[in-house]
Amino acid sequence: MNRTSRRAAIQVGVAGLLSILLLFIAIAWIKEYRVGKRKSYYTARFEEVGNLGEGDPVSVRGVRKGAVTNIVLEDQGVRVEFEVDKGVTLHPDAQLRVANIGFMGEKFLALDPGQAPGRYDGRKPIPGRFQSGVPEVISGAGDLLIETTELSSRLNLMLDAIDPATVERASKNFEKASQGLNQTLNANQGDLRQAIVDFRAAAHDLRSIAAANGGQVSSSVKDFGEASRKLSHLSDQLSTTAVSLDRVVTRLDKGEGSLGKAIADSSLYVDLKETLRNTNQLVKDIQKNPKKYINLSVF
Repeated sequence: MNRTSRRAAIQVGVAGLLSILLLFIAIAWIKEYRVGKRKSYYTARFEEVGNLGEGDPVSVRGVRKGAVTNIVLEDQGVRVEFEVDKGVTLHPDAQLRVANIGFMGEKFLALDPGQAPGRYDGRKPIPGRFQSGVPEVISGAGDLLIETTELSSRLNLMLDAIDPATVERASKNFEKASQGLNQTLNANQGDLRQAIVDFRAAAHDLRSIAAANGGQVSSSVKDFGEASRKLSHLSDQLSTTAVSLDRVVTRLDKGEGSLGKAIADSSLYVDLKETLRNTNQLVKDIQKNPKKYINLSVF
């Protein structure tokens, strides 16, 4: 191999090495890898993520600090794995959401590191939420437009089914009723105003009376409460007395005790009556003939 051929081979080899080096630099630049830059890896769970894809950026308070590394569809939602720069510290109250960039709704992860004391446990997935963007709003507006069109069609059908003559009569009747009400209000406007004035005056007088006699009312209520308590106590005593009298009457009725036996024995009643009659006769005889029973002698 001559010197010219060797020089050409060296140039080709150097050019190839430079191309390979530039390729690695370009790949590192595209993925935003930096020499000696360390990453922290986290997992998040979402109910939905829209069109979020691998490689989409992770923004920390508006500054790009990482990227989405993996998205896995699960039975109860979506698991999203992402990385952030090692210098970003996540606190226990960290929050994550799928946000939108621009009018077309490109997705990215908006990460709020939080402020609570301590560090977030990287073994636990961060709960995330999905923020609707312009495409979702437009899609919802399309559904709303379809429902509005269906409602309009139903209203048209209902209006077609209504008799125009009936609507016209109802409108005229309503207009007549409105006119009659206006006439009545105009005719009685003075009376209504006077009634309002009288009611206001009565309310003012009632408030004045209540304010002036507030103490007496309170005292009366207190006295009424005390009387009510005394009446309740007296009622209890009367109830007890009634029970006792009922018990005594029952015993007398049955002839129990001395008084009961005396009441129940009819012969004793006859004897007592006879004794009273004899006593009356004796008293009358003493009154008529006192000397017969009293003998006085004077020495």
